[in-house]
Amino acid sequence: MNRYRVLRLGRFSVRVMPSRLTILLALFLCLLLVALWSLTAGSQHIPASALWSLVTATNTDPAMTEALVVLDFRLSRLTLAMVAGAMLGIAGAIMQATTRNGLADPGLLGVREGASLAVLGCLFLLPSLPVMLRPVAGIAGGMASAAIVLMLSGATSRLRFVLTGIGFSWFLSALLLILMASLDIRNLQTAMIWMAGNLQGASWTVVSILSVILVIAFGLLLMTARAADVQALGEHAATALGVHSRLLSVLHVTLAVTLTASCVSFTGSIGFVGLIGPHIARLLLPAGSYPVLVIGAGLTGATLVAASDTIARTAFSPLELPTGLVLSAVGAPTLLALLWFHRHRL
Repeated sequence: MNRYRVLRLGRFSVRVMPSRLTILLALFLCLLLVALWSLTAGSQHIPASALWSLVTATNTDPAMTEALVVLDFRLSRLTLAMVAGAMLGIAGAIMQATTRNGLADPGLLGVREGASLAVLGCLFLLPSLPVMLRPVAGIAGGMASAAIVLMLSGATSRLRFVLTGIGFSWFLSALLLILMASLDIRNLQTAMIWMAGNLQGASWTVVSILSVILVIAFGLLLMTARAADVQALGEHAATALGVHSRLLSVLHVTLAVTLTASCVSFTGSIGFVGLIGPHIARLLLPAGSYPVLVIGAGLTGATLVAASDTIARTAFSPLELPTGLVLSAVGAPTLLALLWFHRHRL
């Protein structure tokens, strides 16, 4: 009996199992629950009934306090958290699948540090730089970092790849500290808050820019999904079946770096999502196809960042913690647990 179903979108098709669709739906519902929690929780609690009135447009008086809080503050921040989390989760899934390394993450390529160095340099050396150009600087810095790490590590050893990435990340972190040490107190405080991973500067302009990048990258991933599934069989098998394995790997690494660097350009350095998100998705979706894994990692990443940002915003209200700090507190023990349970396979 054939357990697979084929989903078609125009000329594209994806083969999935109904059980995988059920798990993806469960992940999506979990994300919706976190979103509901994020919109209602805060220094001013908003009842679900008021939120429902806004959604159904039964009461859209702009003077309503609930409308101001939800529409002007929480909704844009929540949307940014979900988009950023999806970008980081998908980027991590791409890197792990492309390198066949469970420890692979754009952060291990120094992408976050390279993008942060480029963006901070532009912010303080070119303060008039338009917001639209900020991801360009971040992508350039991230691409340069990834290229250097890949060139130095080669493809001979997982351990060499990890150690090279960690070492180069430390080097870039040192350059960041030197840059920050040269700033005045006001700019230093701004840089430190941004580096910790913060979503306080959320706006619909930022959400729009990142959403466009996410949609384009996801579309390219869907277009190459079938080739990626073939590539998983091995480079020699993929070449024999007509897949340009090296070109596909370059494209996917470029997409992963672009997603991560663009996200870092606006949210600062948010770690662990690209590493643990794909692992959680892989535990829930074993032996899933490439697009299923990517979607699962995106949903998991979006849920992680949205939940962490809500905790950061509400745990010590009216004070706010950096979102990256909460993610590190959650991600570090999760990563250690994953490493322990999979110590014989990594």
